[in-house]
Amino acid sequence: MNNSELIQQYLLGTLSDDQVAVLEERLSASQPLRHQFAKAAAVDAGLRDVAIESSMQTSRQAASQPVVASWSWVTHGLLSLAIAAGLLLAVGVWTSVRQPSAIASLQTSENAAWESELPTTVGSRLPPGVMKLATGIATIAFDSGATATLEAPAEFQLLSPVRMSVRRGAAVLDVPESAQGFVVETPGGYAIDHGTQFAVSVNADSQTSEFEVMQGEISVHHATSGKALRLQDAEMASLSSSDLSSREGDRDAERVASNPTVIRVGTDDRSTYVIRNNRRGKWIDPELLIVKQADSRKWDARAIFRMDLRDIDLSQMRSARLRLNQVPSGKGFASRLPPKNVFAVYGVTVPDREIWIDDPTWEDAPDINDGVLLGRFEIPRSQQTGTFGIQTQELLDFLRSDFDQQVTFVVVRETGLIEGSDRGLVHAFASDSHPERSGPLLEFSPIQP
Repeated sequence: MNNSELIQQYLLGTLSDDQVAVLEERLSASQPLRHQFAKAAAVDAGLRDVAIESSMQTSRQAASQPVVASWSWVTHGLLSLAIAAGLLLAVGVWTSVRQPSAIASLQTSENAAWESELPTTVGSRLPPGVMKLATGIATIAFDSGATATLEAPAEFQLLSPVRMSVRRGAAVLDVPESAQGFVVETPGGYAIDHGTQFAVSVNADSQTSEFEVMQGEISVHHATSGKALRLQDAEMASLSSSDLSSREGDRDAERVASNPTVIRVGTDDRSTYVIRNNRRGKWIDPELLIVKQADSRKWDARAIFRMDLRDIDLSQMRSARLRLNQVPSGKGFASRLPPKNVFAVYGVTVPDREIWIDDPTWEDAPDINDGVLLGRFEIPRSQQTGTFGIQTQELLDFLRSDFDQQVTFVVVRETGLIEGSDRGLVHAFASDSHPERSGPLLEFSPIQP
């Protein structure tokens, strides 16, 4: 495939991952090709804007009747587009010579692992660009007021304060009056919001999309035929490269079964760790929950955290999972540890030991002797990031038996060093203060009716 074909297919979103890699390699090696790509992208962006503006005008004019759009806007818009593109090239302006302005912010990040060149710290300002959410849930707040909550695995592109593209995964959009007209592009077409809350799910393998209106109204447009459907409360539509069709009723049973509701409870910053030698101060990092077992034992560390479950009806929960996000500690050498390292989770059962004072000592903090073993998990010494935890009947029984529904956990590493001194790897998990990963989470799956 030549360069022009690669660029054209990339803008259409039909390149495979291998072909994208080829294009990126060629762009990196050729400045003329980068200019060619810039011009093509500018024309493509202008064409999309003309399409969206025309469709929005048509939708507003036909609000009281079914919408059947046509592609007549292309002929009317091409002249304006050509003039705009000509002005762009004449002035010689291309966005790569300046930093793009931010259009959104990362509002929340729950157990999220990212593959992205854009910032992934909660609160970060986000310019246009592509983001991949490998695990977890994240919410993007656009400057227009719209929010998009995405569920992994998901790949999406931020385009403007009123436009995004979902290439893979599921997202729920909340669009206030200030952001009416917000556009969500997917393979095969796009949807225009008319003040609503709606969901979109994209199957990257089949290149199909499903839209569901939770409240309000949207219009879904098929790119090839120009066909459009207007959806209101609880109505659904399926979109592919070949067709756009409406669907009735709730989500199908298969989708409900594969995506049950999950209720999550965090620690609300009630977490810390203690060191056996009680050297706190600079040795305590509020972003981390440190666990370690050392030969000399003076640098042993254990993590403790507490969760409030008073809003959860545990009798209606069929399972519970404790989830921890491992993060690099930057301390010690993994080669000093065995290939597999075992961690144990205890639930504190002694009421007087469930609560600790600020900056607790090793002796004052809850310990494994104050509770019961709930489960174990393993982490390879070669791994310093990932999601780990336990999902056991002992965990669910412990949660149900706690009299005040405020539970305290202790996490320790049972594996010591294989040789040498205290320079073995220190394991760490994220606390609620960590800038990129969520702290400990309890995840409940309700009993299905």
